[in-house]
Amino acid sequence: MSDKNAGVKNLIEAHSWLGVIISVALFIVFWAGSVVLFHHEIQAWAQVPHFAIDKDAPDIPIENIVAQKLEKYELNNEEHLTVVLADDHHPYHQIYIDLKPAEGYTGPEEYAQLLVNPKTGETLAQPGDFYLADFLLHLHYDLRLPGGMYLVGVVTLIFLVLMFTGVYIHARKLIGNFFLYRNDSKRNKKLDMHNVIGVMSLPFGLMYAITGVIFNISLVFQIAFAVFQYEGDQNAMLKDAGYTMVTEKPSGNPLDMQPAYDYARTLGERTGAPVMMMRFYNYGDENAVMQTYAADESRFAQVVEHYYQVRDGSLIGQLDSENKNAVRSGLDTVVALHFGNFAGVDLRILYLLLGLAVAGMIVVGNLLWLDKRALQKNVSPRSLRLVANLTLGGCAGVVLATAGGFLLERILPLGLAARGDWLAYSFGALLALTVIAAFVVPHKRHFLRLTLWATAALFVATVLADWIMFGDRMTEMWQNGFHQVVGMQTALLIGAGVAAWIARVLGENLSKAEQTESEVLPLVNS
Repeated sequence: MSDKNAGVKNLIEAHSWLGVIISVALFIVFWAGSVVLFHHEIQAWAQVPHFAIDKDAPDIPIENIVAQKLEKYELNNEEHLTVVLADDHHPYHQIYIDLKPAEGYTGPEEYAQLLVNPKTGETLAQPGDFYLADFLLHLHYDLRLPGGMYLVGVVTLIFLVLMFTGVYIHARKLIGNFFLYRNDSKRNKKLDMHNVIGVMSLPFGLMYAITGVIFNISLVFQIAFAVFQYEGDQNAMLKDAGYTMVTEKPSGNPLDMQPAYDYARTLGERTGAPVMMMRFYNYGDENAVMQTYAADESRFAQVVEHYYQVRDGSLIGQLDSENKNAVRSGLDTVVALHFGNFAGVDLRILYLLLGLAVAGMIVVGNLLWLDKRALQKNVSPRSLRLVANLTLGGCAGVVLATAGGFLLERILPLGLAARGDWLAYSFGALLALTVIAAFVVPHKRHFLRLTLWATAALFVATVLADWIMFGDRMTEMWQNGFHQVVGMQTALLIGAGVAAWIARVLGENLSKAEQTESEVLPLVNS
């Protein structure tokens, strides 16, 4: 082989590897993003069955609970004290206390995470013990990799470019061939399915790509603006962007914090937007400031955020429908569009279906690309096998690992040390094993059927574990208004049914597929 041909072949192989990395990363982003649309429901499903709670019992005032916790944990009031209040969907307070470092300690900042019963003030667990929902959220926006947020931003930008170029390429056939379905070959079936899903999900895909790019790539622009436009003054930049910066340090003079709690209660009554979160700066000090956060559900993507100076009752920062900032309003709109949290659960279900459709389109598109590359003489069969196996193994592995994550979230002992780490490591191990299996199992339809049946089995096992462990509380939870547990069980059973149905369809056509395997994944098994 000449040096020129070898160079071309190496370039094509590098292109193949880059393509598979982008496609698998995009699949993970859309898969995890679709599931995490129900972040609060997953979190409630994980926590509620473990702790009996009487919904009709009166709540202990939050200030009494905070005072009780501060007797046990020494607050570093130069940092923050954050309280996420219980609501109808999440029945427990979450309290985060930045701890005062020991004398001579130079390590990372330490803080206490407390999941608290609002009726009794009892500390039930650490929010981090129930890690599945947060893990999937991180997987969505940074792939759980160092620098992953920038990687996802670049991948999302590439996806946005691909969508625009795809529309340009198919513009003339977009309407005329919308209902086209060719049954003459496997390749044409996949191509038509890819095109139809792409057209139907186009507005959703564009919205997700644009908002995702704004989230991830905007960090780079923030750094550039801070350095060049604001000459390194980051606080000035954030102030212009609508963020209030609390720069005062503790004075050392104590201050009663009761007015702050009273203000938070009256704020919810006055605005009709109950306070969801309180964050205190310089807690218990003369320079104390309380930040309150609420969502105004009567308006689209409108938050109510106040910064309350405790010593004199003044507001040093305010964001609501009458006090707006263009940058903050734009970012809040982007957040609402991206997570679908501006309407009811029906919208999030639609988001879920569209997100899964885009994830499927990505996989089908990658397989079509593999089919086309296999017909070219200067492409290495070994490279194609590697790319195909990594595509199938990575995508199927994320789905299987998610199912395993649900089961582990339920059955891992609550008192297990580093429970969240166990779940994360198990997720990674199951993903890695699935990728390895893609290389070991020679027939790819067998591999897909096995992973789908395993996924269905894990989902069903999770529901069975729910009823075995907490069956006596299910009726009580439903009557108390905690419907998330049964709702998640229903979703898991639907997921199991879909996975089993696809596996069955693959099995019914297996004998025919064995004769035409070269049309489905050419050269993968050669």
